[in-house]
Amino acid sequence: MSGPNAALRCERGQGLAEFALVLPVAMLLVVGALEFGRFLMVRQVVVTAAREGARMAILPTTRFQSEVEAVVREWLRNGSLDPARAQISVSGLRASTGEPTTVDVRYPFDSALFRMIGRSGAVTVRGVSTMLHE
Repeated sequence: MSGPNAALRCERGQGLAEFALVLPVAMLLVVGALEFGRFLMVRQVVVTAAREGARMAILPTTRFQSEVEAVVREWLRNGSLDPARAQISVSGLRASTGEPTTVDVRYPFDSALFRMIGRSGAVTVRGVSTMLHE
């Protein structure tokens, strides 16, 4: 066949083929952007929890590590994270005035994007805050 109809017949499925090629890349970009935003949110919550824990730790009325951990876990809970998954360490809790206290919070970040591309395991998000005793 020749003429205008022959050219249309050859290109009939072209749009569908292009869509099939572009869709996975577009979905990967969208999911990647969402996961990156979620990672930044988790990082911000972990850093804030560590900072608030350090503020609690430097107060003269704070005597036990469990008090600091309770504050950190509350901030993680307020940030929609599971406090049971966090690792919290406190050093220099009962130091003298002017001495540093450090609160270190580690939280595993599981990414749907990692699972999509075949990478297993979580990335550890870490927040560390050091403040001087009052």
